[in-house]
Amino acid sequence: MVIIVYLVTVLMERSTSSQSGQQGSRHSTVIERGYTRVMQHEPLNNSAATARRPTPARALVKAIGLMLELVAAMLILSLLFPRLQRTGKLDHTRRWARRVLAILQVEVRCAGMVPSDCAGLVVANHVSWLDILVIQSLMPGIFVAKAEVRRWPLFGRVAQGCSTIFVRRSSSRSARAMVDASVAAFGQGYSVVAFPEGTSTDGSDLGVFHANIFEAAIRSNTPVQPLTLRYLDARTGLPSDAALFIGETSLLSSLRAVMATSSLTTQVHVGACIDPSGQSRKSLAMATHQAIRGQLMALCETVPSVG
Repeated sequence: MVIIVYLVTVLMERSTSSQSGQQGSRHSTVIERGYTRVMQHEPLNNSAATARRPTPARALVKAIGLMLELVAAMLILSLLFPRLQRTGKLDHTRRWARRVLAILQVEVRCAGMVPSDCAGLVVANHVSWLDILVIQSLMPGIFVAKAEVRRWPLFGRVAQGCSTIFVRRSSSRSARAMVDASVAAFGQGYSVVAFPEGTSTDGSDLGVFHANIFEAAIRSNTPVQPLTLRYLDARTGLPSDAALFIGETSLLSSLRAVMATSSLTTQVHVGACIDPSGQSRKSLAMATHQAIRGQLMALCETVPSVG
């Protein structure tokens, strides 16, 4: 069964690979097997997600599709990744993330230029586990995650296979190891993606940044790429709670909430890169925080465009 899933996945990827060349375009719409990335200024009512109302049957279809994609991911990681170079790994990661978002009916609406090849520190606000898929669908890289993620069923194995850098929050030794691993990843041509808040929020504001990860950018003289994320209901243009993964919310209950909706849209704003030259890790963290928070507040003040 798993071999069949794997073969079907590879064939589907080949049939859609010609689409991925549009990745670096500022003014294009990318559509791949249900994954849609459009420019943020376009009205929300052109989303395919608004065409269907959520039902228990569709939620079940999503669950089955997600399980098959997780199996496919483990096969790709074990059979293909050991033989692939960096660009091949990133391409498979991008396409897998897009397939999963398509299954979950999450549309990505991006404002700003997405770098075609980024080997810097990518920093974003943290709202949901969906953040990882959204960012991987645009600019795949190596993520920094809390050590607990390693123990998540299936997702933890996928994270390990993707060379995720795990960090224990209360350990200074783990923080130093995180910086060293990030510097090594930059040297190999990978971007490193981090959520310096250290926890997820409801997306209405930005928490305090922990500055440790910014030491890696300074040591490598690597630019910092700010990203701002926000989740909306495509039918209303208003913030959606469906993606939230905060407080005592379990991964399973958050998954159920996402699968129960078919109108979830992610706003992504790609900010201007920040030069680490002459910065301390605290000043670099502050500059990045100001950039992301400023854009988040601007997005929160935007009047919904739903026609």
